Amino acid sequence: MTYLIYTLTGGLCIYFSSVHLLPNKLTNARKLCIFMYAFGSLFLFNRIYGQASTYITFVGILLLIYIFAKEPYLNMAFYLFGYLYTIAFNYLFMWAAGFILQMDMQDLLTHDMLNVIFSITYSIYCGISTKFIGWYIHKKLNITQYLTNPHLLKAIFIDLFILVFFYIFNFSYGEYLGYNFGVIALNGIIFLLLFAITVYLMYSIYKATMGEQANKHRMAQFESLRLYTERLETSYGIMRKFKHDYMNILSTMSGYMEEDNMDGLMKYYGDRVLPISHAFAESDTKLGALSNIKNTALKSLLSSKFIYSMEIGIKAEIELTESIETIPIDALDLSRIIGIFMDNAIEAATETKEKELIFCMFRKDEDLYIIIRNTSPALDHPVSALPGQGVSSKGMNRGIGLYNVAMILGNYDNANWNTTYEEPYFTQEIILKPNVT
Repeated sequence: MTYLIYTLTGGLCIYFSSVHLLPNKLTNARKLCIFMYAFGSLFLFNRIYGQASTYITFVGILLLIYIFAKEPYLNMAFYLFGYLYTIAFNYLFMWAAGFILQMDMQDLLTHDMLNVIFSITYSIYCGISTKFIGWYIHKKLNITQYLTNPHLLKAIFIDLFILVFFYIFNFSYGEYLGYNFGVIALNGIIFLLLFAITVYLMYSIYKATMGEQANKHRMAQFESLRLYTERLETSYGIMRKFKHDYMNILSTMSGYMEEDNMDGLMKYYGDRVLPISHAFAESDTKLGALSNIKNTALKSLLSSKFIYSMEIGIKAEIELTESIETIPIDALDLSRIIGIFMDNAIEAATETKEKELIFCMFRKDEDLYIIIRNTSPALDHPVSALPGQGVSSKGMNRGIGLYNVAMILGNYDNANWNTTYEEPYFTQEIILKPNVT
């Protein structure tokens, strides 16, 4: 009975560290599969192989996460971190229990009743603490949006893997050689120091990456504002030129009227004056709709994108008739997402005969809808595969944009993202629900 409780609580600790820290949610069936494997491997092999059975449990769950998760290296790195966390605090709990009960580690580990109480207590602690840590890392810090560099993710994974492997080897080999509990305790101290150093390094990487991303965001925002300012200066220059030519236009029309040449006047007006007025009205009407967006960064971003698209001959339409005062997610995150969508849409539209681009933003009930539709060549991949890392119709390892969108939106429970393709139109739709912290 003691062995059953020991392996069951051990399986629960491994399950909690495996599932609660993952950035991607798993289905209940996959969660159950991980728990059953953790418990089953411990129950079947621990009595036969001792601590060496940890290899079977560790490698098996690593493979399951690799198969189940969307971003394998990211999720495996978080699993390894969770595994290290449970080991480190297991040592701390054991030392705290020994200090409180005035028992050395050897007496504590050989006392069946205390072992059962300790195992149950620690498994409850693991469940609560890993759940909180997972929430804090992914919802509060949004750390996954900064971990988009595949080379960095692989480096973090390898570092954590080596540390876990070192611990398992040290503990299982020590058991095989018959290390006394003093040596095991010393190894525990060394391991805790290594874990603390690893946590510090991970935190340093996080801060450095966050700072780099923030600088990139600010530069992108400044660039959008610069383009927006250039557009205003260009418009002002055009208006000055138009005012300069205005008298010439009136003089020419006056000449037709003095000669009572109404046919010539009508032809001149239709060929020269009317197209100019239509061009001014069309451009001002389209871009004027963006004034309904009250967020300056988002408005300037869209303005610069549409100015560029119209300059290269894309038929752009903006459907935005109501005031957008508030945005239910971080405005900088939304600007990044829309910037990626618009860049992809403009690039795809230029490769088609129709060259069409439509942007639509409106509220329905309390939800904010953002729709970007463009003409596009036929896709090389299924729509469902496009957010994957490295997937793109533009060449190998260029599919970073939509992968970044998936990572950003993964931090928001109130965001729904739908992608469709019905030849020749490619559509991106985001639905943002309100009242989210």
